[in-house]
Amino acid sequence: MTQIGTVTALPGGDGQVELTVRRQSACGHDCAGCGGCAGQELVIRAGTDIPLALGDRVEVYSGGGVLGIAALVYLGPVALFLLGYLLSAGAAEAARYLWGGAGFALGLAGAAVCDRRLRKRRAVTYRVTRKL
Repeated sequence: MTQIGTVTALPGGDGQVELTVRRQSACGHDCAGCGGCAGQELVIRAGTDIPLALGDRVEVYSGGGVLGIAALVYLGPVALFLLGYLLSAGAAEAARYLWGGAGFALGLAGAAVCDRRLRKRRAVTYRVTRKL
């Protein structure tokens, strides 16, 4: 996945730069319609071999299975809700919703644990691909 970022800092000579990128959304960027993601920016560190200066606009590639992580976060809780709801078919309707809710909560907890582990390991990496 590629994004556009702006160089905000040039830390030591370790081949890393600090960038500010706008949070991407799946809503089609109709921020005037919802205002949910308007103005949200992320500060990331990215590797580069390109000589850069402060304020340069660059294209950044995010690797490390970002789409797989997104699938876990968004689809995991929903799938576990459906699993809990459908496997309790013989129970009362309230109990089925309770099992579904428990599955959803388990999916959220699993996503949170996965997020913490990935942050510790820095599993999502960023690389500057070109200067714009």
